[in-house]
Amino acid sequence: MNTSTNDLLPSSLLNDDPRTWTFSGEGVFSWTVFKLYRARLFISGARYDLREPFILDLCYLRTLPAEMIVSASMDEIKRLRNPSAEALQSWSDALIGIVPDVALDDRLVGYFIPGTGVKFYSATDFLGEINDPVFAEGFAAIWLDPETRSTTLRALLLGDDAGR
Repeated sequence: MNTSTNDLLPSSLLNDDPRTWTFSGEGVFSWTVFKLYRARLFISGARYDLREPFILDLCYLRTLPAEMIVSASMDEIKRLRNPSAEALQSWSDALIGIVPDVALDDRLVGYFIPGTGVKFYSATDFLGEINDPVFAEGFAAIWLDPETRSTTLRALLLGDDAGR
């Protein structure tokens, strides 16, 4: 289903980049028996391309502290990209200053800008940004890398029928 879905995105993000975004796919991420969030991918072209801007929208299905979100993110970036300890610490410090605790139906939205970094939004506000393309690529890898922990979610986000 590739339709324009700007009405689903935070207005603060659309103020930063008013282009027409296209829905690519969505799925639910679960850990053991717990459903943690629904993820949706929005793209700026005909298909996902890491060299083009894209948006990853997470809608949380349970309460999670920011520290848990940041820690899990750093663990996955480390597993997928093995950056230096200094880079991981720097990214962790930056994320902890951006990512809030989340509750049911809260949204965290990442706007990925190739060669620049990623901007973070809630459903209503700009939360902050990390201007580091290496971080942005590693962070996106959590969901979109072929070695992600949830290959089914990746396939659904990319609109691959094999994930259904």
